[in-house]
Amino acid sequence: MGLEDASPLKSGVRIRKGRFALLLAAWRVGVSRKSARVVLAFPGSGRYPLESGMVADIARRAAVLGAYLSETSDIDPWIYTSRAHRLPSLRQPDAAQWIEDWAVLPKKPLFTQDAVQGNPLARHARQYGVDSPGEDVAAAVGEIARSIPRDGVPTLVLFYLWAAHSRGALADRLREEADGNVFWLFVGNSPGNDVQKLLERLRIEATDIKNVHHYKGWEKLDDTPDYLFYRGVLKPFSRWLRRGGGER
Repeated sequence: MGLEDASPLKSGVRIRKGRFALLLAAWRVGVSRKSARVVLAFPGSGRYPLESGMVADIARRAAVLGAYLSETSDIDPWIYTSRAHRLPSLRQPDAAQWIEDWAVLPKKPLFTQDAVQGNPLARHARQYGVDSPGEDVAAAVGEIARSIPRDGVPTLVLFYLWAAHSRGALADRLREEADGNVFWLFVGNSPGNDVQKLLERLRIEATDIKNVHHYKGWEKLDDTPDYLFYRGVLKPFSRWLRRGGGER
């Protein structure tokens, strides 16, 4: 998906098409409407996922997912760098404009004099630490976990990874959250991804942790068809729910 595909018009068309894929996937895996809270987290330490439209695509899919799963249809979105920063709510009816405002960045100009003020994300870039080193996935998991209400509603965290690193002890953090009412669904398949390697070890060596899953999709996540993406996300989440994961 290129940056041009993140325009409100094209995103709106893709959102409408994505609904049918989600409905079929949800029916196939047995996930009910209005059954969970949905949180989206995406990286901001590097510009490429934001410039290329990769974050825009995951936000589009999250908006469709939230409209189906969430009682309010709201998504709670975060951008994470050295810490996590909460963004304005994402709702499917406003998703196309939200994506243009918060999920894309224009390509960095060669000359500083050519820089433009840009969208709200660009204007908050320094505050959020966008395009700055020091990404910490473990810290983001901790901040997001603390923000989730303890109201008995199961929560699906769609946590997008791109060349992800973590300065903190992510495995320890996920073990701390293992008894929570939150399912941590990490998505992405990128080179140089230390977190991806850790999640694979966690799957093999920590089988007692049931509320963590890593969905890779195709080699490029944004090339994964919507139906396969939603099925790949919802299947492990529904399995966790059936095992009583959403009853805490």
